[in-house]
Amino acid sequence: MPTYAIGDVQGCYTELRNLLEMVSFDYDNDTLWLTGDLVNRGPDNLATLRFVKELGDRVTVVLGNHDLYLLTVVFGGQALHPTDTLSDVLRSPDCDELCHWLRQLPLIHAGENHVLVHAGIPHIWDKRKAMCLAQEAESAIQGPEYEDFFRGLLGNDPPVWSEDLVGLDRLRCVVNYLTRMRFVDGNGKMDFESKLGFDRTPPGYKAWFQYPSKVEEPVVFGHWASLDGQTDSSQFFAIDTGCVWGRTLTALRLDQHTRFDVESQMDMD
Repeated sequence: MPTYAIGDVQGCYTELRNLLEMVSFDYDNDTLWLTGDLVNRGPDNLATLRFVKELGDRVTVVLGNHDLYLLTVVFGGQALHPTDTLSDVLRSPDCDELCHWLRQLPLIHAGENHVLVHAGIPHIWDKRKAMCLAQEAESAIQGPEYEDFFRGLLGNDPPVWSEDLVGLDRLRCVVNYLTRMRFVDGNGKMDFESKLGFDRTPPGYKAWFQYPSKVEEPVVFGHWASLDGQTDSSQFFAIDTGCVWGRTLTALRLDQHTRFDVESQMDMD
């Protein structure tokens, strides 16, 4: 009964089904982890959401920044960007049902001696701190004032954690670490501009996983397609390999740390 973690699907429903077929996923016994970003940029967002939701207890999904962005559109009044591909979800009769299901998903999951998160855990937090702060944000996402939360979620400020942060600034900072972080400085200040690999690090920064970590378990994450699955670390497993950009969709079998890949079906011409 293995557990497979799969990187950012982003509406690549065909590749997700192909990858599950490749690993001979047993829907009655195996377990699936997903790094978030179920939607956006790809072609089949609605099919992806419906399929994952129907998996029920067999799947654990953490929220990604694109999932949260969809919720800001539906519940917070955010206007779509021209590059978004969320129209199939927004026009569907079960849009609200699917988005309320998304609202109940966690930002971090710990189990099987691994930690699952969309973007990462900054070196300034240990696992307990990260889990506690994630629960604060989850309470706002799932609570009765969720529409106010989504109206104020988007933004880059504050870019660094402080215990003095309160209200939406505090929650926004937590969510940005867990769902948007790539490069940070020694104090944990996030750089939101660079999306390239860690061989193109902005001055004064490092990839978040290049600092000594206070988290002891292996960390499985997505979000950073430019890494192409490489971290040069035996503790941090990057599994967003750019399916939506025409590369591959990757699964990691947790008990063996074995990788499986299927080719993208995206036409990038």
